[in-house]
Amino acid sequence: MVLAANAVGTARLLLLSASPRHPDGLANSSGLVGKRLMMHPFANVGGLFDEDLESWQGQFGCSIESFEFYETDERRGFVRGAKWGLAPTFGPINAALPSRAGTQVWGPDHHLHVKSHLGRGANWGLFGEDLPDEANRVAVSPTLADSAGIPAPEIHYRVSENSRRMLDFHIEKASQSLLEAGAYAVEVDRLMRYSGWHLLGTARMGDDPRTSVLDRWNRAHDVPNLYVADGSCFVTSAGVNPTSSISALALRAADHMVETRFNQQVPA
Repeated sequence: MVLAANAVGTARLLLLSASPRHPDGLANSSGLVGKRLMMHPFANVGGLFDEDLESWQGQFGCSIESFEFYETDERRGFVRGAKWGLAPTFGPINAALPSRAGTQVWGPDHHLHVKSHLGRGANWGLFGEDLPDEANRVAVSPTLADSAGIPAPEIHYRVSENSRRMLDFHIEKASQSLLEAGAYAVEVDRLMRYSGWHLLGTARMGDDPRTSVLDRWNRAHDVPNLYVADGSCFVTSAGVNPTSSISALALRAADHMVETRFNQQVPA
């Protein structure tokens, strides 16, 4: 059996699957199912230029990546770092709407706002590395249920001081880079109060069943015929998009399932 509901859904299903054999939830003898929830502290730093950069063209994605401040330098007052991804701005519809930093001018001067934003901006997307904190976790709600009457997931997450300091540092550096490149103004957007949208952890992998939920092949220590193929297996968030790593780990787990399909032992 393969479970792939990602960090929130996987933890919820495992915790809801308690039984006499697994009183604290399926595959949870370590007590770590649902714990160590990680996200990606994220910010967007956009620069506005007098020059027409034609930055409305092409897809919205990283044209340039920088890992200059990715590694730990404790002199900065925090550990780990962030990836920078330089992306173009959006097209005319987005230029007519409030910017990601919330800037907007309505009324007679609205056309000036569009003119200053359309094709004249460049954006650094800052992906910070979140740390695995057991206090950040997914639990099962004792009071709230979904439409089928199944207990809903309950998210406990607080952005760490380390993440706040890290993002402040990178925002300052990214702003400086745009100003030195010729930007006359910088707009900053800290998404979700310093934290981004990738959900990771909650069923970490490792060699020791006492300190991990899954083994190195994404197989549950406690349930030999159960694999988890999603981002919940991560032991660190890293400071990059996780999709490629999730896909690679899932393919690796699938190969292992095929190679060992006749050797699986299912407890009675």
